[in-house]
Amino acid sequence: MILFASYAGVLGGAERVLLDCVTRLERPLRVACPEGPLADELRRAGIEHAPLEDRGLSKSVSGTGGLAFELMKLKPETLVAWGAKAVMAAAIVPAKRRVAVHHDLFDAPALRGAVRATTRRADVVVAASQAIADDLRLDATILHPGVDLTAFTPTPLPDGPPKALVAGALVGWKRPDLAVEIARRMPELQITFAGEPLPGDPMPDLDAPENVTFAGRVDMQQALQEHHVLLHCADREPYGMVLVEALAAGRPVVAPAAAGPLEILDDGLYTPGDADAAIAQLEAKLADPGNPRARAEQFDVNASVARLDAVLG
Repeated sequence: MILFASYAGVLGGAERVLLDCVTRLERPLRVACPEGPLADELRRAGIEHAPLEDRGLSKSVSGTGGLAFELMKLKPETLVAWGAKAVMAAAIVPAKRRVAVHHDLFDAPALRGAVRATTRRADVVVAASQAIADDLRLDATILHPGVDLTAFTPTPLPDGPPKALVAGALVGWKRPDLAVEIARRMPELQITFAGEPLPGDPMPDLDAPENVTFAGRVDMQQALQEHHVLLHCADREPYGMVLVEALAAGRPVVAPAAAGPLEILDDGLYTPGDADAAIAQLEAKLADPGNPRARAEQFDVNASVARLDAVLG
């Protein structure tokens, strides 16, 4: 049996990709992760779940020994380590086959080195983007996560003033401050933040103008229908699943020309951190959204899961 191991129990981008995969793979499998939204969705889908201790969302080496011990007790034949901490733990877990799946970029050189070293114990290395593989300086199979094209139906653009959606956790590296700066300089544009701080973190003080709304957790399909464009501001986004979802919903995307978005988008890109360049791209996409759905069709979830299935051997 295949054991997928995730140290995170939340339902962020990487965990939603995991859920997409395990619900489509026609193999005996179970998923080990902490209790939380991911475990709830696994149970709803009828996927066997093995609970793990919640060690928080930090990608540091802290807690990897305890995680490894828990995984050893599950006696996996094939161990698919989903994310950096799981990969570090899996390095010392006996298994016939180890698959390391990476979906993070790293700022700390020491942590990057530790992840690189432990990844070398894996039989197969997978990265969600070339940017991730390059960051770790590893020879990896690149598997861009796909989207369920049947779940996102393009709808006509909404009436009224232009609206931009900013989706994702309210954390510093996502650059919500840049989105707020853009809002100040484009008072005619309504900007909605769809997302919350990470568990235990305070709400950031962004001093946002009146044309900014903080909506919290939302239904992404409905939110995309209610907006004209997706605005992304993270300078170092490892991949960017929400960008693919927006394209599938027929909404254009404006994002920094760096890391993951460079592998998803062929236009709508701006110099990272440059509000002027972002505004120019927003104005262009609001005037002519083009055909975003055509780009999304290159990222079909069924095709991406088939590629993962082949990698699992």
